[in-house]
Amino acid sequence: MTVTKIEVQNHFDSLRRTARMLTANHADADDIAQEAVVRAITYAKDGRHVQNWRGYLTRVVRNVAADHYAKRAMQGIPVELDDAHSDLSVLPNQFHRHRVHELETALTNLPAPQTEIIRLIAIDGLSYSDAATRLGVPVGTVMSRLYRARENLRRRFEDGWPLGDARSTKKAPAPAPKLAPAPAVA
Repeated sequence: MTVTKIEVQNHFDSLRRTARMLTANHADADDIAQEAVVRAITYAKDGRHVQNWRGYLTRVVRNVAADHYAKRAMQGIPVELDDAHSDLSVLPNQFHRHRVHELETALTNLPAPQTEIIRLIAIDGLSYSDAATRLGVPVGTVMSRLYRARENLRRRFEDGWPLGDARSTKKAPAPAPKLAPAPAVA
């Protein structure tokens, strides 16, 4: 096995997670990850050198996903009758699957910087400093975005949101102002 193939294999699970984050369909995510691997190996075989394989492969996955969606937008989404029928039926005891779907929907509807920071920290398991380096922002910005993303998700699930568009939800009420303590009377 060549060094290129070993590097790609070391990061394949991360590629699949990234592709799944970018798509709601696991089959499409697997296709995107595989196409990204083919592009990366072809790039390396052309004699080009890659220093940061994980970053490079993540960028390739994003580009492949963009190509995939552009192509799909031009063609439309084919739907077979059997597929549509299975979506209409309700399976018993599907609570966990429903909650996972709600979470995927919630993550998809977060603003892009918040989605990206959740993916890097919670899904890929990067430290705050590694995420900051990858994004090219200070660690404080990473912490702030992560806090806002978690609060956004928590608020939506507490309000019973998840299905629908996150950007159309109402904003949380502003907290009550804190009063200064009364001066001591002598």
